[in-house]
Amino acid sequence: SSGINAEYGEPEEEYSAGASSSSSSGAPVNEPETEDKAKNQVLIAALGEDQLDRYEAFRRSKFPQSMMRKLVHGMTGVSPSVNCCIALCGIAKVLVGQIVEESLDVQEQLKETGPIHPKQIRDATRRMRNKGLLGISRHRKSKLKRL
Repeated sequence: SSGINAEYGEPEEEYSAGASSSSSSGAPVNEPETEDKAKNQVLIAALGEDQLDRYEAFRRSKFPQSMMRKLVHGMTGVSPSVNCCIALCGIAKVLVGQIVEESLDVQEQLKETGPIHPKQIRDATRRMRNKGLLGISRHRKSKLKRL
């Protein structure tokens, strides 16, 4: 064992004390869930040391809820609920992941190596915007019609 909990990507000792084959409500864990855990363990066991370090860093990374709360409040004038902040932080993490993946594709197409550079991130966001994946565009059409 690599000392990593496959489900959460964190050290096993944090979760092994309370781990059991039933959920917190006492109900048995359903079969597909244990199947998914087994698949995750196989995938994590196949990772190299460098990949495992990156995976652990990914699992630990998150956007601060206080920052997200301030951002939403500043844009909408409404204080978001805790659940809303949690959801938005998760969505932001997924969006950043997609931009990084697209940036790596740009880097590969340019036959460059090393860390991602700002020009590759800009190119990736431009490509995603053109594909309609970001939901934002520089050229907004007016919703008002002229008579």
